[in-house]
Amino acid sequence: MKSVFTIFLLLTVALVSGYGRSGIAAVKGAKENTASGSGVLQATGQVNAPKGTPTWEIQEIERKLEEYDTSPNISADQKAKNRQLKRDILNGAFDLRELSRLALDKHWNNISAAERNNFTGLMTDLLETKAIFSKEQSKTRGKSYTISYKGDQYFDKKQRAKTVTEIFIPKDIVRIEIMYQLKHNGNKWKVFDVVVDNASLVENYRYQFHSIITKHGYSELVSRMRKKLAELRTQ
Repeated sequence: MKSVFTIFLLLTVALVSGYGRSGIAAVKGAKENTASGSGVLQATGQVNAPKGTPTWEIQEIERKLEEYDTSPNISADQKAKNRQLKRDILNGAFDLRELSRLALDKHWNNISAAERNNFTGLMTDLLETKAIFSKEQSKTRGKSYTISYKGDQYFDKKQRAKTVTEIFIPKDIVRIEIMYQLKHNGNKWKVFDVVVDNASLVENYRYQFHSIITKHGYSELVSRMRKKLAELRTQ
């Protein structure tokens, strides 16, 4: 079995001076020993969750990320494969329209259906360009940890759910709680928010967007997002 690792998931638009909060997605744990001494020491709870449950969908991200190559000096072809994998994960595992709706909050109701579609598309492009999945940048980098799967809670007639995991790093006596909020979309669960130690991705976006719209208007927000996307694509 391939080494299990914690995913570092950074979804940030960086429209103003600050950056978005980072989210750590810890998925699919099992007992494992590694030569370096790092890796999963123990996993408890829903280690192999039933297929179709929210926890299973989170663990499915890990299964897909086994193909993500973070080694140095990778080829151009592998870089392209990494980009495609990131795109597939974001679009397959995340409900980006719901994330966009919640991030705009009350301003969502003030724009047209076409503007909502355009905004969701712009958010998707930004997240595909800026999101980082990297085991090297996780808080557990080079350290052994245990992971507990706390199970799923359902709401709104089982149309919404949350699942919680907890990482414990014995060396630093640090506990990291990650809560995923999901929406039942079609025939699967999709993530629309990640909360790490009470820091919500959606709330971070909501603060940034509301601040810009209130001071400069919705068109200025879109303009800044397009400018940021252009900058990212030239890097």
